[in-house]
Amino acid sequence: MVNEWGPAILVCLTVIMGLLYSNSRQSDLRNDMNARFDAIDKRFDDLKDWIRAEIRRLEDRTSPIQRA
Repeated sequence: MVNEWGPAILVCLTVIMGLLYSNSRQSDLRNDMNARFDAIDKRFDDLKDWIRAEIRRLEDRTSPIQRA
């Protein structure tokens, strides 16, 4: 019986081990991509804050001109 089912069981175990390894690698890739997207989102938020600050600065500079 081992001679008949041994190779089949070995192949099934090999496939299952490969699937588990592939799944763990996909999780690692997903975590890396999420970290990169979070960094990009932070850069966009920083850019938005900088633009708002610049607009406020320009409005403060032009407001005395509009009052005169």
